Amino acid sequence: MLGYFDALVSRGLTQILREDRDLRIIGTDLDNATLGHAAARWAPRVAILDEASVVEPSVLERLRVAQPAIGIVVLAHRPARACGMRLLAAGASCISKDVSAADILAAVHSAAEDRRVFVPSDGRLVERSYPVNAASLTPREAEVLEFLSRGQSHAEIAYALQLGVETIRTHAAHIRGKLGVRNKRELIGLTIPVPSETEIQ
Repeated sequence: MLGYFDALVSRGLTQILREDRDLRIIGTDLDNATLGHAAARWAPRVAILDEASVVEPSVLERLRVAQPAIGIVVLAHRPARACGMRLLAAGASCISKDVSAADILAAVHSAAEDRRVFVPSDGRLVERSYPVNAASLTPREAEVLEFLSRGQSHAEIAYALQLGVETIRTHAAHIRGKLGVRNKRELIGLTIPVPSETEIQ
């Protein structure tokens, strides 16, 4: 499913997608007002959006409410790292409009498999997916990871969970160790299902 793009980009993008026999386009030129309804009606595996349409985070939120399993790919003009990481944190892939057709198709397939990527114009890939060793996390660590994946600070998480900042730092260190992640930045966009409150000790 394709959001609204200018005519030239839309034509080129459509042509690229149609060359992949594993992909089927079920809607094009959808503006923000109709994206949610279209997602609920057609249940697409992937939505491809222009950066201009996701200035407001509520657009992504509405799409996920309408179709929770949807993968989202945002095409941006030479996206800065901060932009890419922000979209990863929101659960979307971000790729530069300057990348190759192969990179675009790879990003679409990754999104369909619940993997998120950031591909700036220099082609250096940043990828986020469900961590294979996530089962080793405690329920509390899984909850803290949900906040860390959105780029929130230790202080913000401590306030939200009514815990001490040092306690959050300890949880974050354990999470990085268990997932083999080197720093807090690598946790952005890396999410797992959060357990219910009754499971959290």
